[in-house]
Amino acid sequence: MKITSKIGALFLIIMMITSCDEADELTKLDFKSDFSTTVNVDITDDSDGEPQNWDETSSAINLASIEEIQADLIDDVRINALKFEIDNFVGEDNIVVSEASISFGATEISVSNINLQEYDANNTVSSIGTAAELNAIASALKITPEIIARVKGTISSSPVKFDVIITLDVTTTVDVL
Repeated sequence: MKITSKIGALFLIIMMITSCDEADELTKLDFKSDFSTTVNVDITDDSDGEPQNWDETSSAINLASIEEIQADLIDDVRINALKFEIDNFVGEDNIVVSEASISFGATEISVSNINLQEYDANNTVSSIGTAAELNAIASALKITPEIIARVKGTISSSPVKFDVIITLDVTTTVDVL
């Protein structure tokens, strides 16, 4: 009889633990969204064909801008993809950006050389970032749901003007209870 009681009590405890985990999963909701920001680059100085460094920041990307996502309810953040494209290029033919990177906080992601005119004309969208880099950005967003992108590089010639459109494909998990 004692063994039957102990087995019954153990079974009851296992059922309670399992049902608590299932109930916790029921209180979590995933929101998949694309967050975009634009970095405007406008180098007006004529460099006479000499390379010139530049460094610009974007407006903030804020996960809590979605009504259902409240900063204090964020349970997990996952970056599914990080993409960029060049738009609104104005400048001489064959201007190239080299030594470029896109940063989010302490995470800096290198970008290969870009012919601005070709990228814009072909509407090229590039995915960048390793799994480790995307996870680092996600970890930062989990702590503070707002982040600013920084884009920098070396331009082969100026004057030049273009926009860098950065898009984060994010899944945010919130725990409503």
